Formats: sequence, structure tokens, C-alpha cells
Amino acid sequence: MTVTILGLGYIGLPTGSMLALAGHEVNGYDVSADVRARLRAGAGHIAELEVRTLVAQALATGKLRIVDDVTPADAYLVCVPTPNASDGRPDLSYVQAAAKAIAARLRGGELIVLESTVPPGTLERIFVPALRAAGIDPDSVALAHCPERVIPGAIVRELRENSRIIGGRRPQDAKRARALYASFVTGGLFETDATTAELVKVVENTFRDVNIALANELAVLCEELGVDAWEVIRLANEHPRVNILSPGPGVGGHCIPIDPQFLADAHPFTTELIQTARRVNARMPNHIVRLVRDHVPSGERRKIALLGASYKADVDDSRESPTERLVALFEEHGYEVAVYDPIARGFKHGLCPDLESAAQDAEAIVLVVNHAIFATIEPERVGALMRGRVLVDARNFFDAEKWRRAGFLVAALGKRAARALGPTYQHAAL
Repeated sequence: MTVTILGLGYIGLPTGSMLALAGHEVNGYDVSADVRARLRAGAGHIAELEVRTLVAQALATGKLRIVDDVTPADAYLVCVPTPNASDGRPDLSYVQAAAKAIAARLRGGELIVLESTVPPGTLERIFVPALRAAGIDPDSVALAHCPERVIPGAIVRELRENSRIIGGRRPQDAKRARALYASFVTGGLFETDATTAELVKVVENTFRDVNIALANELAVLCEELGVDAWEVIRLANEHPRVNILSPGPGVGGHCIPIDPQFLADAHPFTTELIQTARRVNARMPNHIVRLVRDHVPSGERRKIALLGASYKADVDDSRESPTERLVALFEEHGYEVAVYDPIARGFKHGLCPDLESAAQDAEAIVLVVNHAIFATIEPERVGALMRGRVLVDARNFFDAEKWRRAGFLVAALGKRAARALGPTYQHAAL
């Protein structure tokens, strides 16, 4: 088949490459001229080595071509972003633009697959009207939703091996989309209707957000009770039907902090748990700032060094990173902030070139992202550069005793000593 991919990001580019290596003729289009130019020059914009290798192989075959416009094809895959707008509601403008561009090129009989994560009902609300506006009968083409389900760091393997949910506007549409994905996916292919497929993807990420919110709430509670939250979670997870995730300084990435809002926006009065979980996770950066302020009073532009700018460990993706919010909060409280991350790319606030420049004259270090490389940091060497010696570990990552022996005051999320409790609270806690 001839396939046109709209959006050459973390999903569209490797998906197009896999389709090309499976024998399809693939036209890759992205609205960014810079992305297109870099790909043509052989300098891909995605750092993950397996993705870069895959793309290079696909381009070398000639089956993957980078094009400057949406090209007519047998099938179209829409892999454009769906971020939150400034008001917190889902921004579907990229999806709308893609639907309009595709509709203008249809002849009839094509397959259109929306991969972007969207609120339930989007395929029907956006693509069907776009087709009709272009004079195309929606029943003359196949419409389907097949959401991606991968994580950075394992994109290639998960695109190939993970099961896929394929939702068709009609049953025959799902079958046509399934045939396309069967050419490169080795995991299970499950057919359903489009709205169910849209909901499944959003529910998957909402489940993780709610689970993380429980862990974060437990961490704050355990600090008040003087209990080790990490030990509580570890022991609770010994139960065969319990799997609590880890607490942290907030939730980032392009999915988990955004997708629950799709559900909340669709039905705000029936999604109270989802909205509460989102608030719990969104305020965790405030709690980390509070831990720092307990030991380093604000004022006089005291410097705080943050370790990690990506949204999770050992990946370069900094989209929706909790570090962004931490920088803003610390600066609001009058601190000077330096961020060091040897892996992250595209961080809005800028990064220090090395650990030494970040730690120089800092009052405290905050471990935000548990990159494996940070385990090699020597507390004595870092401490010698600092004005103060405070470590706030938001991931329970460092060997606390090792840092204490180097003269650091160590506060870890979920491990702080309980504050003095009043009689009423003590009685309630008992």
C-alpha cells in the first residue's frame, strides 16, 4: 500500500519506518520544515538510538520518503500531538488540520487511521464533518482509531510487540485497519468500535495517574506519621493483588498528565475521582518546594540545584516535566535555580553544561529524575562546591547514609520525620 504519515514525532516516524520496512510505500509529512530538513540530511530529531537506527534503515530502502505536503495515498495515519490548551482543555487543532488536509485529497476507498490520543468520540466529531465539508461521503472511506501504546526508551520494541486496539467507525473499517497493522505488529490485534478504542487508551493512562496519586498521597501521609512510605508500598505490594506505583515530584510526559483531562472535560460531574487524582499529582511540585523551604529559607537569591529535567528516568523527553513547574515555583519564592540533566533535550528553562556549574554555591540539591548516571555522583565532591549541604531526594534514589556521612542533611519524599501532632490529630490517627 501507499501510506501517508501525518506527524513525524515519537510515534509517526518509527511507525512509518516500520511500515516502509514491511514493504509499504510511505510518505512522511510533518508541519515542521526543520524536522523534514533534518530527516533528509540524515540527522533525526529523536535521540533514542533504536529509533534512529530504524529510521536510517527505512530511508535507505527508499520506501520511506520525506515529503513537503500531505500526499495522496491508499491509507493515511494521523500521528499529530493533542496537548492541553492553556485553559486545560484538550487542544485538537492539529487533529482538525490533519482531517481537513486528508479530506481535500481523497478519491474514495481510502483508509484513514487516527493514532493520536483523543477524547472519546473525536473520530466521529472531527473526521466525519471534515469529510462531508469536502464533499466526501464518510461511508466511502474506512475510518479507524488505533492508539499508540508505547513508552520512550522502548519505542521500537513496543511498537512491534505490544497489542493494539483497533476501533473502526464500522466493523469493516476495523478489519481494513487490522490488515495494515498486521504487516508489522507481532502483538495481538483487538477489534472494537472507534469510541471504545478512544476511551480505552485514555483509561489506560488515567489508571496510572490515579495509581500514582495514591502513592503520592501515601508519601505525604507517611511523612506526617513518621513512617517510611517506600517500605509501606513495598510490603503492600507483596500482596498478590496489590500493585501500588512509586511516588514522585509530579507526573510528566505527553500522556499521563494530559489524558485524564480528556475524560474530565467530557463529563466533569461524573469524573470526581479522576479530577482529584490529577490535582494530587499536579501539586506534588509544591510539596517538594515545601520540603526544601523547611531547610533552606527563601531570600537573598539562594541557589537550588535540580537534578533531572526529563519527565522520567533515562529518557530525553522533557515534555510536561515536573521540573518545569519546580523551576517556576522556586523562582516565585525568590530562589535562584540551576538545572542539570545530561540526557534531556528541549527543556524550556535551559540546562547547566555540567554538574559542577549547577552545584556551585548551591544551598541544596533536589533529585527530581532518577537517571542511572546520577548514581555515580560523589557527595563529597559535590558538597565541596556548595554553600550549604541539603539534599532533597524526590525519588528515594540516593544512599541517604552515604550523603549524611558527607555532611548533608537528607530529606526524602515519603520519609520525613512526622511533625508535632496535636491531640485531636493523634487521637484520629490512632
